[in-house]
Amino acid sequence: MPTSPEPAPGLPPSSGLSPSLRPVRTQRAADLVAAQLRRHIIGDLSDGETLPPESVLMERFNVARQTLREAFRVLEAEGLLTVRRGVLGGAVVHRPDGSVAARNAALVLQSRGTTLADVYQARAMVEPACAALLARNATPDDVATLREALAQTATPEADPAAAIRALMRFHALVAQLAGNQTVALLTDLVRHIIELASEQQVVQDPNNPGTRRALRNGHRTHEQLIDLIEAGDVEGARDLWARHLEGSEDYLISGANRRTVLDLLN
Repeated sequence: MPTSPEPAPGLPPSSGLSPSLRPVRTQRAADLVAAQLRRHIIGDLSDGETLPPESVLMERFNVARQTLREAFRVLEAEGLLTVRRGVLGGAVVHRPDGSVAARNAALVLQSRGTTLADVYQARAMVEPACAALLARNATPDDVATLREALAQTATPEADPAAAIRALMRFHALVAQLAGNQTVALLTDLVRHIIELASEQQVVQDPNNPGTRRALRNGHRTHEQLIDLIEAGDVEGARDLWARHLEGSEDYLISGANRRTVLDLLN
């Protein structure tokens, strides 16, 4: 007679559960240590500070050196630590700044064959809303900060590559000053790609009249945006920024429907 299949280890024969289910393992000690250190880094420490010596942390967490170093490796992979070996070494803290998430997002977009046109479309969906929100809530200090950033984009003839970087920083500032941290992070996730594409376009032909015209137009539009924000013109700021993004997209990503993020980053 055929025998009945043996139940999965750890499950009673009459449990009625799928044999594919297996006992759950407890969380590793290294993961628990990493979780506590992560909270400490984000909540209490400044960029560049050093964690206490390994011996102190081993005693504090009651773990072996190998476990502590596994926790360090987890945090290094997340960009929160750099471990320096030697007598003068230690675990140096890095505050999260979004750059690691941006690099990971770029890798995901590469794997999906995402075009630059797709990336620019995403920015055009988000940034006008940031401009509108900033026009609604901006303080005099916000306006002063924008005008200071605008001054760095006033002379594109001197160095077109530096000018395009300054223009991109102005876009980042609009998103940051809008005050919604989630939206600011989302714009950061695509900014790395957009900045590379924009700078490459300019560097390829810095003396092109179209390049210089685009840089001058960008400076002028940024100046107009500040005036609208200072006046509290929510819809005006939204409409201007939407038109500006559409126009800059036409210049910066000609042929982008065929060009992918992978083409750009490789």
